[in-house]
Amino acid sequence: MKNVLINKICQFVVTENQLRSFWEKSGGELEFESLTNEQLMRLAKKEIDQASLRELEAHILDHGYRTRDEIEGKMIADDDSDPYYHIEVIDTSLPPGTPSTIRIDRLVRLECKDCGFEMFVQDIDIDPSQLKCPSDGGQLVINNNGNTLKKLHREK
Repeated sequence: MKNVLINKICQFVVTENQLRSFWEKSGGELEFESLTNEQLMRLAKKEIDQASLRELEAHILDHGYRTRDEIEGKMIADDDSDPYYHIEVIDTSLPPGTPSTIRIDRLVRLECKDCGFEMFVQDIDIDPSQLKCPSDGGQLVINNNGNTLKKLHREK
């Protein structure tokens, strides 16, 4: 089998109306307007996680009728706690704020100076001097092969 993996940044947009509909279908006890930004982000993540492939198409930015004007505005909240998602709440009625950096590639490649053993860790702020090579106990160093972390600059 020759499977092909294409890595691409894909942005899903969950509009306020879509969130409201999902909230009502899920039987939310609170009024939708009373949800905090954190609750809205969890709700959007839940909607994306539960969506079928066809339903996901309705959320993909620049696909179908999903346009950039739905994400242009001020970022009023974001969640970077999950290594697979970066979630933002954008207020499209406000002008964009100052730029922020979102890390796309959150893996750091470490290499043993002695034996060449390589491994990846998800903590991009790791201090390699605190770690030992699992193969021979040698010193680990960061090896990016000249590459830096992939980043996406957004307005916050």
